[in-house]
Amino acid sequence: MSAHFDVFQQTFALSLLSNLSSNYIARDRYVPGTHGDPLEAQLVANIQAALPEPAVSAGLGTGWEIVWGPAVWRGAKSRVAENAAVVFYNPEVAFEDGTTAASYVVAIAATNFISGYDWIVEDFTVSSTVNWAQYDPAMPFAVAAAPNSAMPLISKGTATGVRHIAALTPTDPAHGTSSLADFIGQLNGTASAGTRMIFTGHSLAGALAPTFALYLKEHGALSRFERVRVYPTAGASPGNTSFSRRFADAFPRQAAGGKAWQSWNVLIHNQYDIVPHAWALGTLLQLPTLYGNSDAEGGVKLPEQIYGVVLLALADSTASKTLYAALPGAVFSGAPPGPAPATAAAYLTMAGVQHVKTYIEEILGPDFLAIEHGPTVPGVSEFKDATRRIAEIVEILEKILHPDAGSGLRPAAPLATGQEA
Repeated sequence: MSAHFDVFQQTFALSLLSNLSSNYIARDRYVPGTHGDPLEAQLVANIQAALPEPAVSAGLGTGWEIVWGPAVWRGAKSRVAENAAVVFYNPEVAFEDGTTAASYVVAIAATNFISGYDWIVEDFTVSSTVNWAQYDPAMPFAVAAAPNSAMPLISKGTATGVRHIAALTPTDPAHGTSSLADFIGQLNGTASAGTRMIFTGHSLAGALAPTFALYLKEHGALSRFERVRVYPTAGASPGNTSFSRRFADAFPRQAAGGKAWQSWNVLIHNQYDIVPHAWALGTLLQLPTLYGNSDAEGGVKLPEQIYGVVLLALADSTASKTLYAALPGAVFSGAPPGPAPATAAAYLTMAGVQHVKTYIEEILGPDFLAIEHGPTVPGVSEFKDATRRIAEIVEILEKILHPDAGSGLRPAAPLATGQEA
């Protein structure tokens, strides 16, 4: 069966499948070295259930199979997935230029909505940076001691996330015995002529996927592939201006269709999505009015908690002592937001729609929103109460902005579902 989706849509669909361990909670902590993390088993079950779904199978067509993973990483005290990835392969992928080639897709999962570690450590740790020229995800890394604008820098959060992604190794040997970085290196040594590779990820992975791909390319781990493309969506800025230029030099923009999302090697993003506004100062300053809030008479003021978070984001970006810059981008216009949100919960709900649902509707169509998950595996439960989670996030913001006396600006530990390390 031929694919209904073009190659960009297929790539984004596979990216979404990598996220199907999000919103699940393990009953127990995982002990490294033991067989089979149940959260990883849940991801396998959910992908296996999703692939035959009519919207998925018609879009992807035949030929796609999993050749590595999925694999999940979580901290020693955590009961939720912090990072996940899977590698897909298809021997005949039709590309935008009319060519057909055997292709791998490395799909990296986004922020897990219920992982405090993802939010606080990998997404928001931007006040410290790491010198890209000295960075090796397989080794401990140091924060840049004297950052400057000429030095290619990535945020400490991005450096931490890429370290986890590179080291990801399936806990079930049936899904692979090598780390993701080693597996790609092995493919690079055996790839037949004409084979191609695509890196993709949404949200957090919209920063991690291009950064991981650039590291592998600069270190010769992708040299045997005829083409390497990157398809990040909805990501924040992984680094500064020098890093963004370095990425653009290694992966030049490849626009290939009439729609913004039909482009390679650029960040695909919705103009109403708050996440790609981080962490460059100029775009962070757009956030207070992005959804129509205004201090003018008769306007709806930006909720205090959101205003406070914007100030903290500006402070953290400034504290980095460099200028964060977005990767080269391709912007589409989602449905304009509704009435300006009067509460933090309403703002976050609106932001969530613009960050996830709008991309799916724009790139894949509304039928892709109703993918069925597989049965819940033993030792795992599903977290379904998004309203409760938003209320928890608002509570976290309150604790950050109004800490107890002497507790400092930030809470001492993540306040999130599960116990993160």
